[in-house]
Amino acid sequence: MHHNAHFKTLLSTLPTSFQTSFFNQLNHLINYSPTIGLMGKTGAGKSSLLNALFQSQLSPVSDVSGCTRQAQRFSMTVNNHTLTFIDLPGVGESLERDKEYHQLYRNLLPELNLIIWVLKADDRAWSSDEQCYRFLTEQCGYQPKRFLFVLNQADKIEPCRQWDEQYHQPSAEQTAHLLLKQKAVITAFKPHHPVMTVSATEGFQLTELAEQLIQALPAQASSGVARQLNTSYRTQSVENTARNDFGQCVSDIVDTLINIIPLPPLIRSTVSTVKNSIVSVAKSLWRMFF
Repeated sequence: MHHNAHFKTLLSTLPTSFQTSFFNQLNHLINYSPTIGLMGKTGAGKSSLLNALFQSQLSPVSDVSGCTRQAQRFSMTVNNHTLTFIDLPGVGESLERDKEYHQLYRNLLPELNLIIWVLKADDRAWSSDEQCYRFLTEQCGYQPKRFLFVLNQADKIEPCRQWDEQYHQPSAEQTAHLLLKQKAVITAFKPHHPVMTVSATEGFQLTELAEQLIQALPAQASSGVARQLNTSYRTQSVENTARNDFGQCVSDIVDTLINIIPLPPLIRSTVSTVKNSIVSVAKSLWRMFF
């Protein structure tokens, strides 16, 4: 592997066991395959949203069963790297009484880096979404920071004839209505992350969504997701966030190895300097890896 040369020199003073472990974990990190959950009613435009954001189309993998409740698995692949989406069932069902749902979520939640919750901007009420969200946060213990709420189909908001077809943006009146909807989502769900308002079909505010998505993802997953984004949404902000996350993960790898692998006192005293160099090399190579 060509990139190893850059690190080899830096790591030359460290024990071979340290070097071997470092490269194993670095490769593991570069090849990390993220998994994102999807929630929302049928018709909220989940798949059109993903097809607009990412460079390759979704292809169904298979039904994940283990019980009669189905969670549909989709994936997309770029240069042998895979990103998986799991469309979670349950909005509009009576979850509390259903043991199979409990089991399904208990099995799937640990696997997910983030859940994107898609709501229709023109829906009157989201009471079934709210019930489902309470179930996941209160009964299943999934943390609010693991959810990103997206108001999709912004072009359908009243008065929908006012949507500007030429510039793909809402009128002043529609913008005011969208702002009210956004406030309603904040009141109903009290989300951890900002609520994104978009239109997949119109390409409205997808750049903002991409940037927010990369920020909301845990550090080990952001680069793998950034790699799959449509080129037009791989903005400077997306790259900076993912690159810094990657640097943080590499730094954590080094810290862990320092704790596990016994180092001679002389090396131990210089290892923090070496660590900083390793992290900056890793960050400078980010584009090559992702």
